[in-house]
Amino acid sequence: MHLLKARLNRASYWVIVGVAILATLVSALVFKRPLPAALVVMLIAAIPRLHDLGRSGWWAGGVFIALMALFFGGGFVLPPHAFQNALGVAVLVLPGLLVCLGALPGQKADNAFGPPPPKGLSFKPAPPPASPTEA
Repeated sequence: MHLLKARLNRASYWVIVGVAILATLVSALVFKRPLPAALVVMLIAAIPRLHDLGRSGWWAGGVFIALMALFFGGGFVLPPHAFQNALGVAVLVLPGLLVCLGALPGQKADNAFGPPPPKGLSFKPAPPPASPTEA
């Protein structure tokens, strides 16, 4: 999947996150349960966004693993009040991380993940730079 190896600009990131949040809200209102797939979509969008910031996509994987450990294991390890507090912190931290990813400007120059993405709403990677022999 090329998207996970490329870079994603802020406008495209916000469209993906906005659609995922909208799908979650509609699912919660219509079916009375949130759409867990939206979290996966936001995780997938975070990886190329992290690449645009010059960071590894594994940062998103670390956050995902920590959240899954809290959701699925925290109830067994923590007392009920501490588990509820930890979930409350996660509910506050996750949107903060999503906003930071969407607010920080990407690197203007090429980085380890390729050239900068095109400006505006675009889901295609930036074209490779022209070689000196072509100019």
